[in-house]
Amino acid sequence: MAKILIITKNPLAEQELQLGLQKVNDEVFCTSSLLEQIDFYPEVAGYFSIAILSDTISSLEMSKYLSSLKRKGLLLLRKGAKDQLKETDLDWMIPEIDEWFTDQTSMEEFIEKIARLKEQIGELKSDVSKTYKKFISRLTKNERKVVYYLYKANGSQLSREELCEKIWGTGVNTSNVCQLSFLVSCIREKMINVGFDENELKTMWGRGYQLGDTLVSLLNKNEFSLNL
Repeated sequence: MAKILIITKNPLAEQELQLGLQKVNDEVFCTSSLLEQIDFYPEVAGYFSIAILSDTISSLEMSKYLSSLKRKGLLLLRKGAKDQLKETDLDWMIPEIDEWFTDQTSMEEFIEKIARLKEQIGELKSDVSKTYKKFISRLTKNERKVVYYLYKANGSQLSREELCEKIWGTGVNTSNVCQLSFLVSCIREKMINVGFDENELKTMWGRGYQLGDTLVSLLNKNEFSLNL
């Protein structure tokens, strides 16, 4: 069973797709508002594995949010003719879309496209799961605390002062700040070594630290805890 998000400006127009997917036992959610708020709700987007982009959303509007959707790890199925994007300023989007369909696509063909995306999901999940487990298993006790408290911030940044207080509970001092910087460097190195992008742990200069959407989504799906 796949978890599928239909993004449209008119949910009523997508009822046929929704019913067709539910008949093959897929979990489907249709929304008209999440696209513009995708960066504010990474845990919601992270719940789904496939996003269907309706033709009620213009190509120009889609171009504003495409990178955010891809960062969430979603495979994308677009309703529309990709040939219309060729030789335009938006032709860069064509390879970013995983599958295309139109009004002429039969339900059988549509379900087949979904099936191909499901196969990709299985392959991606296997690779990502191994990467995640390898990363978590290499964390020390205090490194795990840093990751945990940043994760519990729900994608928001935490200041160095807040992290120091949560980890050591003794307030902020020069020693703690130095230790925190060292811990963050070690965590980032371990992330890179197993295949994560270094930006999955961001240093917000003068403000603190923040986890990237991909790592937050994985921590959420695996119900990450301290387990010390």
